[in-house]
Amino acid sequence: MICNNVTVNEKGHLQFAGFDTVDLAAKYGTPLYLMDENKIREHIKEYKSAFLKYFPAGSNPEFASKSFSCKQIYRIMNEEGMCIDAVSAGEIYTAKSAGFNMSHCFFHGNNKTDCDIAFAIDSGVGYFVIDNFEEIEAVNLIAKKKGIIQKALLRI
Repeated sequence: MICNNVTVNEKGHLQFAGFDTVDLAAKYGTPLYLMDENKIREHIKEYKSAFLKYFPAGSNPEFASKSFSCKQIYRIMNEEGMCIDAVSAGEIYTAKSAGFNMSHCFFHGNNKTDCDIAFAIDSGVGYFVIDNFEEIEAVNLIAKKKGIIQKALLRI
């Protein structure tokens, strides 16, 4: 198996991270999404270690919010000092409401509306990842109206 935290117990039940999934289903209902926080943190440490070893100082791995956007994952990412990328105002809202350090958020996406841009700036996102000339103008205009200089990366 890919995961070393999945086993079958003496009852013949699937166990995830030491928990009997039949018992969990009985307690919480199905479908049930399980995540192993210890395993997530272990993988984060592996990525961060690889970045320290193989990339220039200041390089950081980013968690792709589109893979799983929920408050607890953002709390874990924040505690581990991770950066995130977000592709929607909803992901930004969820990360911010979880207490995530928004200066470590990179706002991707090629269809950002002016409302999305304003919300992201107000939320304190660290960087916009800009895809086109119209977005450069929109981010600059909205940031200027708010009296800030917004950091941005150009995706080419």
